[in-house]
Amino acid sequence: MVRPFLSLLIAGVASAAGAALLASGGAGSLAQRSDFLGPVDPGPVIMIAVGAVLIALAAFSLALHWVGVLVVGAVHAVLGVLALAIPFGSPLGGGVFSPVYQITLMFARIDRWLADGLSIFLFSGTSLVIGVFLVAAALGVRSRRLAPKSPGGLAALTSVVGGALLLGALAVLLFLGGRFVLDLFRTFQYDGVLAAVIVLGGGALAGIGGLLLRWSSTGAVVAALVVLVVGVVVLVDPVRLGPAFPGWWIGGYGLVIATGATFLGAALGGLVRGPEAVPAHDPDL
Repeated sequence: MVRPFLSLLIAGVASAAGAALLASGGAGSLAQRSDFLGPVDPGPVIMIAVGAVLIALAAFSLALHWVGVLVVGAVHAVLGVLALAIPFGSPLGGGVFSPVYQITLMFARIDRWLADGLSIFLFSGTSLVIGVFLVAAALGVRSRRLAPKSPGGLAALTSVVGGALLLGALAVLLFLGGRFVLDLFRTFQYDGVLAAVIVLGGGALAGIGGLLLRWSSTGAVVAALVVLVVGVVVLVDPVRLGPAFPGWWIGGYGLVIATGATFLGAALGGLVRGPEAVPAHDPDL
């Protein structure tokens, strides 16, 4: 029972710390890039980088055990679904009570940038995509450790399909999630149809992509590297990409980098301990 406990501890602490650093750094970085005449402070970018490393570490805890990633992913997924399904508003003002929005308001008392970054993370669908992927990846890797080695042809096929699905999930985030969160926070318009498409489409693409780690991690690694490159490119100058590109806000907050770090950490974590290293009777799979 040591591995499950350690995986849960590492995944929980690293995920929380990484999300906090990346949210604060992303909000600070975007605010800094919006001020064209202001001085350039490397602090927010450093926070994004460290946060991304911690997020990758949380996903990489799959190398120890699948439980930690499963629990952390479930928390992300539930919060993501609640954020998209229930529009924010003050119940005292006649709006709909949103538990996720109330959570962000609590963090606003601690740090404004932290609350801003977490709001975009939750209401853009990023939390949903990351959470569903982690849950599916945990189940896929667990199944891989229980099964014999997959045939080369099947592994190659699922690798290509899995990588394509994860890139599809990124596209949903950038174009649909980006549009949804811009409308929600800038014009206070809630599009329920768009939210449903993000939940069903983004969740399905990320979930199936995670499950396909059952056969191979190669496609997920390649897709993760592509996502990270896209994340860095958008982070460098997000303001010039808008308004033609709806994902500029998500990218400017560093959330594309967070998504790529999650994909990469889980894919590499699934490679560390194969079936040959896990006896069938071992309770610490």
